[in-house]
Amino acid sequence: MSSGLEILCHKLEETMALRREKGRLIEPPSPGKLKDMIDFSSNDSLSLSTSGALTRAFLRQLQLHPGFTVGSTSSRILDGTKQYLLDLERDIAKFHRAEAAMFFNSGYDANVAVWSTIPQPGDFVVYDEYVHASIHDGMRRGRANTMTFRHNDPNALKLCLETIRSENVDVSEGNQVVFIALESFYSMDGDAAAVVELLEAAHSTLPLKNFIFSIDEAHSNGIIGPDGSGFICEYGLEDQFPIRLQTYGKGMGSTGAALLCNETIKSGLINYARGVVFSTAPSFVSAAAVRAAYDIIASDEGKNRRRRLQENVRHFYHRLTSHAKWPEVKRKGILYLPTEKSWGSGPFQSPIVPIVPRPGLAVDLGKHLEAAKYWVNTVHYPIVPKNMDRIRIVLHTDNDIRQIDHVVELIMEWAMKQMGRKGIAKL
Repeated sequence: MSSGLEILCHKLEETMALRREKGRLIEPPSPGKLKDMIDFSSNDSLSLSTSGALTRAFLRQLQLHPGFTVGSTSSRILDGTKQYLLDLERDIAKFHRAEAAMFFNSGYDANVAVWSTIPQPGDFVVYDEYVHASIHDGMRRGRANTMTFRHNDPNALKLCLETIRSENVDVSEGNQVVFIALESFYSMDGDAAAVVELLEAAHSTLPLKNFIFSIDEAHSNGIIGPDGSGFICEYGLEDQFPIRLQTYGKGMGSTGAALLCNETIKSGLINYARGVVFSTAPSFVSAAAVRAAYDIIASDEGKNRRRRLQENVRHFYHRLTSHAKWPEVKRKGILYLPTEKSWGSGPFQSPIVPIVPRPGLAVDLGKHLEAAKYWVNTVHYPIVPKNMDRIRIVLHTDNDIRQIDHVVELIMEWAMKQMGRKGIAKL
């Protein structure tokens, strides 16, 4: 007779076997394997972590505070809120031009806390269809009504808001709030939020201004804006976005996140967010690594790293889209580059470049690059829409031109081989 554990494991193994058959089983690479690979995958886009720059700045923080304790010892609602953490939150708020900041152990934790706690019964959350999974998980635990709109489409947002206003008297009379959730750079498509147009749509549709915009700056924090202060500071729209999430596991090279808000929202999270009330507060080690990252991005070194990153991103796009065979590869549907039309249209670009091959071929392209010692992310449904599996390339400050050129040549080499296969060349 089987035990409960044996029954459970059998069910899990059957489920994962189905995922393996579809080529979607997640099997993280070993550190030993990654050691020999060139990084075109990690979120360390400014190369703060991999270069050792963040380590050196972090050690300086330890020297400045020799009496530190490693752990925070408790929840924030008890004695886990140390002075070092309060000082960091004060300085983060000032850096990003916000009233207050609240530090979290991760961006995921912060999003779940916000969306499960802050919108009240009778409120609405309208969200871009491509927002992060953590926002979805927070909304599922929350008490507000939810509605999605087509990705980055101001007209679609306007239609949603018109529907909510016409069907809900409390919204039309300004008694309930509509939250609008966006990301700055979207993590799988690499495109930028159309913030100006989306703001205009909300202002024209809800004239009583009973809406609140929120933005997750996971992939823009440290990358753009004055001293790397982010997407919204780049546009000077701080007053239009009362809720902003700045995470530290991407460009800042560390871990954790800070929610930018006002003191009332911060107090609400401390009192009602279960992940805050029932979790150990962020430790000195986490907070010190984040302060060290801010020291770098606000310096001349940070400015140079941002400049080099943008140069590398533009060089990659230029080499790929100006390749002699690119028009033919596109025409025959071998590769699709979602950000091709937008990459040269503004002063900055996301370091995320999605390369979408013909359905069923993403794994093959990933293995082709891996064989040449370049590590990229192969992303499958349901992380991305069906038939939109892709190679997700992340450019870094410390990727050199030779590496970038080689990756482009490998991609095009693979694409030309696909065109030479029976049934492809005739399309």
